[in-house]
Amino acid sequence: MRVLIMHQADKKIEGSAAALQKALEKEGLRVDLVSSGDLGSAPVSTAPYRLICVISGFKGWFRPKIPSEMKNMLERASRLAGKRAGAFVQAKLGSGKALRALMADMERQGVFVEDFGTLGGGEEMAVIAERLKRLV
Repeated sequence: MRVLIMHQADKKIEGSAAALQKALEKEGLRVDLVSSGDLGSAPVSTAPYRLICVISGFKGWFRPKIPSEMKNMLERASRLAGKRAGAFVQAKLGSGKALRALMADMERQGVFVEDFGTLGGGEEMAVIAERLKRLV
């Protein structure tokens, strides 16, 4: 089974995406990473993937905002409608509201968000990978 991890071009988030990739590969899944900084204006095809994971940071804690580069990446992704997905943000103050904003952006594209949460350390990645494997 194939999984696509779409993440923001940020050092901390890239580290979290790489840790999640390793944990999912230990579960026996094939994982591809796509960064918002690598794409330019090219569309992202999600056709060969059974599961889409989106990892994003956010700004603000009272009214958190998802970066525009992640919104643009979701809009450029083709064939997202009807896909199962996981939405994840950084674990810090305001992450609950930021997670709701990210899930709303994903659901506007027709994605079924079936797992969500905040990303912390490496031990937590194994638990998240187990949950995501059940969705595939």
